[in-house]
Amino acid sequence: MGNQLAGIAPSQILSVESYFSDITEYVYDKSLGSTRFFKVARARHREGPAVVKVFAIHDPSLPLRSHRDTIDDQRRRLTACPNCLPFQRTMLNDKAGLLFRQFVHENLYDRISTRPFLIGIEKRWLAFQLLSGLSQACSAHVVHGDIKTENVMVTSWGWLLLTDFAGFKPAYLPEDNPADFNFFFDTSRRRTCYLAPERFVDGAAMAGEGLGLAGDVGSRDASTPLVDLESGGQRHRGELTPAMDIFSTGCVIAELFMEGTPPFDLSQLLAYRKGDLNLDMALKKIDDDDIRQLVLQMLQREPGDRLTAEKYLQQQRGHAFPEYFYTFLWPYLQTFVGQPELTPDEKILKIQQDMTEILENLGFCDVQAKNEQDSSLVIMVSVVTSCLQSLRHCQAKLAALELIRHLSSHLTADVVLDRLLPYLLHLTSDTVPRIRAEALRSLTQCLSSVWEQPRSDANVFPEYVFPGIAAMAQDEATGVRLAYAENIAVLAETALRFLEMSQLSLQMPDEDLANEDMVEVLTMYGNYDTELQALQEMVQQKVVTLLSDPENVVKQTLLENGITRLCVFFGRQKANDVLLSHMITFLNDKQDWHLRGAFFDSIVGVAVYVGWQSSSILKPLLQQGLGDTEEFVVCKTLQALTCMCQLSLLQKPHLYDFLNDCAPFLCHPNLWIRHGAVGFISTMAKCLNVADIHCNLLPLLQPYLTQATVQIEDSIVLLGVLKPPLPRPIFEYVLKSPDTPVFFDFLQDRQLIRNVRRLGSIQEYITPTDIKLVQLLRKLLSQGMADAEEDQLLSLREYMLKVHRAKGSSDPGNDADLLRPGTVSLADLKKHVRCRKVELGHNSLQEVEDRKGAPKKMIRPEVSINTEWKSLLGPLEPLSQPTGTASKAGQGMQSPQGGIQPLSVKPHALTQRNQAKGSFQTQEQDPNSSPTTHPLGGRQTMSEDAETSELTVGGSSQRRCASCRMELVQLIRQRKEEHSSESTLQALVDGTEWESKPPPPGWRPKGLLVAHLHEHRAAVCRIGVSDDHSCFATCSNDGSVKVWDSQKMEGKSATTRSKFTYKRQGGHIKALTFCQASQCLATASDNGSIHVLCMETAGLASKIQLSKSRLLDLTDDGCALDLHHFHSGMQSVLAYATVSGQLVGWDLRTNGNAWKLQHDLRFGLITGFAVDLRRCWICIGTSSGFMICWDMRFHLPIATHLHPAHARIRRLLPHPDHHSWIIAAVQGNNEVSLWNMETGARQLTLWSSHAPPLSESQSSSHSTHGMYYSPAEGNPFLLTAGSDMRIRYWDFAYPKQSYIVTGAATDNLHAGSVSYHSKIIEGTEVVQEIHSKTRDAIPEDKPRRGPEPPPVGHHDIITDVGTFQTSQAFIRMLKLIGGLRYASQRVHLKETNCQHPHHLWIVFISVVIICR
Repeated sequence: MGNQLAGIAPSQILSVESYFSDITEYVYDKSLGSTRFFKVARARHREGPAVVKVFAIHDPSLPLRSHRDTIDDQRRRLTACPNCLPFQRTMLNDKAGLLFRQFVHENLYDRISTRPFLIGIEKRWLAFQLLSGLSQACSAHVVHGDIKTENVMVTSWGWLLLTDFAGFKPAYLPEDNPADFNFFFDTSRRRTCYLAPERFVDGAAMAGEGLGLAGDVGSRDASTPLVDLESGGQRHRGELTPAMDIFSTGCVIAELFMEGTPPFDLSQLLAYRKGDLNLDMALKKIDDDDIRQLVLQMLQREPGDRLTAEKYLQQQRGHAFPEYFYTFLWPYLQTFVGQPELTPDEKILKIQQDMTEILENLGFCDVQAKNEQDSSLVIMVSVVTSCLQSLRHCQAKLAALELIRHLSSHLTADVVLDRLLPYLLHLTSDTVPRIRAEALRSLTQCLSSVWEQPRSDANVFPEYVFPGIAAMAQDEATGVRLAYAENIAVLAETALRFLEMSQLSLQMPDEDLANEDMVEVLTMYGNYDTELQALQEMVQQKVVTLLSDPENVVKQTLLENGITRLCVFFGRQKANDVLLSHMITFLNDKQDWHLRGAFFDSIVGVAVYVGWQSSSILKPLLQQGLGDTEEFVVCKTLQALTCMCQLSLLQKPHLYDFLNDCAPFLCHPNLWIRHGAVGFISTMAKCLNVADIHCNLLPLLQPYLTQATVQIEDSIVLLGVLKPPLPRPIFEYVLKSPDTPVFFDFLQDRQLIRNVRRLGSIQEYITPTDIKLVQLLRKLLSQGMADAEEDQLLSLREYMLKVHRAKGSSDPGNDADLLRPGTVSLADLKKHVRCRKVELGHNSLQEVEDRKGAPKKMIRPEVSINTEWKSLLGPLEPLSQPTGTASKAGQGMQSPQGGIQPLSVKPHALTQRNQAKGSFQTQEQDPNSSPTTHPLGGRQTMSEDAETSELTVGGSSQRRCASCRMELVQLIRQRKEEHSSESTLQALVDGTEWESKPPPPGWRPKGLLVAHLHEHRAAVCRIGVSDDHSCFATCSNDGSVKVWDSQKMEGKSATTRSKFTYKRQGGHIKALTFCQASQCLATASDNGSIHVLCMETAGLASKIQLSKSRLLDLTDDGCALDLHHFHSGMQSVLAYATVSGQLVGWDLRTNGNAWKLQHDLRFGLITGFAVDLRRCWICIGTSSGFMICWDMRFHLPIATHLHPAHARIRRLLPHPDHHSWIIAAVQGNNEVSLWNMETGARQLTLWSSHAPPLSESQSSSHSTHGMYYSPAEGNPFLLTAGSDMRIRYWDFAYPKQSYIVTGAATDNLHAGSVSYHSKIIEGTEVVQEIHSKTRDAIPEDKPRRGPEPPPVGHHDIITDVGTFQTSQAFIRMLKLIGGLRYASQRVHLKETNCQHPHHLWIVFISVVIICR
């Protein structure tokens, strides 16, 4: 474009906005500055903001088209350069030439002086990208020509872009005339010069060649040499070299590392060109030696001494630029600028997914480079924070917060406070409550990780953090206030630490500060007491707001999360005045017992800090807790008393008062309350002297002890000598009776009579005259109340009367106040919600209620019928419709207004109309209005009458309806048909529930041995329990099947004789199952026979006889391995699996096969199978570890899953709660896993082995042989037993409460030696059994008298386990037997520890080897 432009005076000066009149795609936004050379503006475009540079044409003879072609060629060359941003469009018209490129908010010059200031690693990263961009341009054969900080763009996430390529600017300038330099290059007016020295030539030489500045360029040939720059060589006009860009890049890097100070202005550069300026002195501000050496090499005076950008990158690899810049960081971040372009949400999710890889590649496994590692993460922090304000989806925002929490633990205090804190405070005002809550949690975690406070951030809490989150304490969302209550204590503690660190820094003054500056700093920080008081007032306001929150869950959260920390923060006086005074009011809430329990959980910490002076205040509160209506609160109160007694916070007179209140709890039916009372009494005994114990404590405890003891301070001893507690039924019945106060007076009289009667005399009680009292006494006596129970009731009199009065005074009628947090009242929503309802059945709601309340074994036999039965019996007759309904149909129809409008419609026509309408209801629900009732039992509304109508014309009805109504009728008819088929299937499922008598809630087996049943003479293989739990059966290798009466297993005189014995089948009986409503028993032998036995009981004559049998071909079919029975419509199917891989369904009613499936033996031999409760699929397990699921509708295998270790599948059970899950016991490591057959995922694994969990190489030989699962409400559990001779109770709700019910005879286990822990391994939840070191057994020297007691544990493997329930609770276990010369079979019964009137038995089969 020539040097002559500097001398041309424009004839007319126009604003930059005037040039946008001919541009339709760009809309002028604002001016970015104008010079004589270019006018620059920002414009709006549909793809984003753009920069428009306008060159006004004052001389039409200028060769602008050639320059336009050059710029377009550069754009094509630089398209694949990620660190270059060329002009993306050019436009040339009569008035101006325009250049367009993407707008970037910040250039390097602005970024250097913008907070947060760049740290060392960021400067290295920018210098690395600048050299990379220059190398990319050189590879594309493009020379920039005007590299300076204003032309280096930096994005918000630290990506550098080299832009405004200036090949059209002159390559050489006269050194004695700065006009050309100012016109073309000094656009910022800073007089800084980034041009290479060789670009300045002697002005006299240029004039001598006839190259003036006015305008004679056009008359000179383009090949005319400018000046002889080198001896023996000349350069052509306008030629730019890469060495010139290297020098300019060195100036930019030097300015970057010298905190914005440019190395040259124009005069200094000309002096450096002549050798009059020493560059070493100018670059002393660069502290980094590697960078200083790099800059010195790039600023060489001679162009030939400068290297290329690519060589500089190779030279500084591992020195100025870390290795991970080349191997990971630049390639990884390059993906964010490529195509397709990632949205901010996608960037965050990608970083979250790659975070582990990022940390590994940044060298966080190397402990030696800790400081460099910390700083390297700043680059990733910039990427994350740059996306925060642009995130749209909640998932991405939560992922970003998780990333911030993860990164904050590796960052310095400066980075956390300057770069993370502002964004976290921004997210605390997000529109989504969940984001606000998580942002507050992330803010708390980040600030709590700061232990070094910069002096400039001394007042960050009172001036920035607390004002920024002040509104969250009164946020409309409960979850946000919950998060505030959860973190306010940690924030207060962190703020106090910041204040102490700032005051500590004042005691160590900085030598760099002058006296005047130090005085200013002291004035700014203020006095410690003043700052602390201001901080406490800010926190106090928010804490009081939270303590007065309308939601109790917020108060409870505040109590449970750091109330003790708040006490330390406020000090003793404010802890008493602010915290304790508000906490006391929580006990007034009689509905939320969780809040009252939380009060007594946290009161100990407050009392510790306030001191023993608070005991007089806390005494009535603790006494109120001891009389609470909720036993949970009573238990918490006893725990608080125990802790306060240990800490000597209670005076001795108060201890005796509490002792009188707590002693009656020793006979309370609640086990936890008894334990709490024993703990308080034993702790109190440790605080008293011997005289107080014998004179005051022991006499008070004597009525509750079975024998005298002096070791009151030992809680275990005290628990061992306690009398049996008051039975729960008696306690509850007395408590619920309205005549409780009168009844206690009556019991007091009866006790007085017992106390005054003479020894040996017969006591005569006075019969009460009140009929209600007589009935109450009769009921309690029938429940087993004796004299001891009466004394226990009288000891609990005060407590029970308090509870009785409290429950009587509560108003049960106000249901709105009894709603728990999170409960929505549907009645309140009816005014605002439009309800739509379609009754798919005639009495669908009633059927659901009847189905819930009726026993699940009652199924109508006509709910499902196959084609064969239909051909035999004919179609079933439909139920006749009541005549009353038909008569009402002809009388009229109720109008929406409530009146009856007579209609001359035939009954059958009206019936058809009603059926077509499908009883559709659409109405605005009003709580005071009821829906209009249809005469045929359906419902109609005003909207229906508006859409449909009937007219009587000539004695016939004519119907009119809208097209949408017809579509609705068809939809309802279709849904009715689907509902009918699903109801049939559901009826079948409900009829075959998991078990008819599940264990009672809270049932936990104790493992007491009750009986040995040893009629079998060989190994017992399986057991089965009848549906009504009246009997159970066992099968053995001795060829016999025995049926045992469950009712005879109760009491101390339990019989050991079986009820039935069947020995005609032969072979080894390997499997059995009950069928035909437990009236029959199916057994399978290894000789190929399957027998169905019928049990008949008629008075004293009872017998068992063969009903049906089937003999399998051992050569073709093999023997049956497993049996299961279920009903399938009108079919009673006995399913069995054979050795040859056949899975057969035997219809016991037709004596034929219902279905027959063939298993592929390439997957291994069948070892067992399980049937889905809905009878939709069957899962088989194989010896090779395969679990294959068969669809019973199409008789095809639909899913095949393999155990990772190829372990043999031993037993399978269907999961009653998740219909697509299976419970599988495999060979080795006692592993039991829950598999999702739909996805093949292993959801849960029970691991009781010393091998590492889920290990495939290390394995133990022990396996689980028997399983029993119970889906108890709120407490599902699994009983397992196997080759390690132990029975385990696995608690699925609380895995840590799992335990060993009974161990092997060789075990040396003690309480606490076995623990259970849950963790996630490879996406699977693993509950692992962990054994601690066992104690050495202490031999007993005392000789034993009498016969040897039976062994406590088992001596060999347990083959099966199950339960049955009678009036006592037992587990049954089968114990396999084998012997050398003599073997005796034993079936052991163990009683469980259960406080319920019905008990459960556990029966087990184990191996006992007896040798003679």
